[in-house]
Amino acid sequence: MHRAFALSASVVAMTWAASALADSPKLKGQYAFTGSSACLVAPGHVGDANTPPPLPNPTPGVALPNSGFNANLQPKDSAPPPASPSQNFSRSFSVEGIRTFNGDGTGTVKGTAVGIVVKPTPGPNGFPHFPPSAGSGEFSFSFTYTVDGEGGWTSTMVPGTYSETFLTGPRAGQTATVDAIPPIVGMMSQDGKTLIAAHVTPTVETRSYSNGDVDPEICHRSRVFIKLPGRDDDDHDHDDGH
Repeated sequence: MHRAFALSASVVAMTWAASALADSPKLKGQYAFTGSSACLVAPGHVGDANTPPPLPNPTPGVALPNSGFNANLQPKDSAPPPASPSQNFSRSFSVEGIRTFNGDGTGTVKGTAVGIVVKPTPGPNGFPHFPPSAGSGEFSFSFTYTVDGEGGWTSTMVPGTYSETFLTGPRAGQTATVDAIPPIVGMMSQDGKTLIAAHVTPTVETRSYSNGDVDPEICHRSRVFIKLPGRDDDDHDHDDGH
């Protein structure tokens, strides 16, 4: 009798799970998004930030030997006095754009970022060295995603697809790439028209600029997505592929 009850309960659970998966909204279509982000940047340094002269980048296109983070996620160039202090800095930015979910686990992102870099900044001597600033740029990348059938979803950038072009600020006219933006994990509303997502684990990513600067950084990002009107998922499911 207990065995029959257990079997019955198992069948009910499996049926409920299958039903929940079938009823979960399909993640397909275009979603407008906004969000905020901030990054701790650990470029490393050469020379003394407080003693002239300002220096050029000694290794264009290659990260400095003391750049990046240690096992405790602290900048590697941090050292007690009298050593030259760490030249890490922070930057923050807001984003707005459109994320397109193709319905097959792939998609694309296009957006605009507006950011600021505030004091303290590296320098004024040694390398790197620059004052506080603001700027903006346009970015795009491809991603893959999964939906768990219980209201959750995860997205990961396709390595090598991130590209950004700076429109204003000190880097206007330059471009940048990122090796891999860490995965974002999120939830969706019952009707699938509103999504939220954020990073859940601090992860080092490397941003490379067209002028030769290479900056390891750890960023946090949060996003809110709202589905754009126009075409329903059902229409997509029955289109002719054009």
